Amino acid sequence: MRLKRTVRSETVINKSRFITCARPVHTEEEARAFIAEIRKEFPDSTHVCTAYVLSGRDIQRSSDNGEPAGTAGIPILEAIRHAGLTDTCVAVVRYFGGIKLGTGGLARAYGGCTQSLLNESPKVEDKEVTVYSVTYPYSLSGVLEGWIRREYEVVDFFYEDNVTCLFASDDASVPLQIQNLSKGSVTAEEVRRELRETDV
Repeated sequence: MRLKRTVRSETVINKSRFITCARPVHTEEEARAFIAEIRKEFPDSTHVCTAYVLSGRDIQRSSDNGEPAGTAGIPILEAIRHAGLTDTCVAVVRYFGGIKLGTGGLARAYGGCTQSLLNESPKVEDKEVTVYSVTYPYSLSGVLEGWIRREYEVVDFFYEDNVTCLFASDDASVPLQIQNLSKGSVTAEEVRRELRETDV
């Protein structure tokens, strides 16, 4: 599971301003580029603490960026893991407000800001779907076309001597349903399997 898009939130804790920025990433290069982008956007900030988690080779990195060791990067990383996310990079910008938070306060602030943002953000995951092809006579359009458009993600329709529809589904009972709807005259053929991004 990963974030659907780049998200951001801002909060003030004991006069320190925290701007939490998160983005879906797929490589370390993308994560580093995002961190560099945030540092460039907030050049006068006191700290920009970061963490990212990548699937594949199970890469996890964090940086306290000058905060006391373990008070920023690790709490951000833990919040990402706690949210069940991979392929996610978080950068928390801090502007010091004059009141020291202490090590426990810093860890709660960085972890809490991250957790709050990630909990509220839209997420997606890759789901395996089967793309089916169904060819049927125009006389069955009323029954089949309406049902396919209502129930499944249509890839394409072709109107020639007969109607051919390509559509995607994760429902293994599709071939049986097509046979039932067409009273046994139409068969659904499996074309391929692929991963589709779906909202969580």
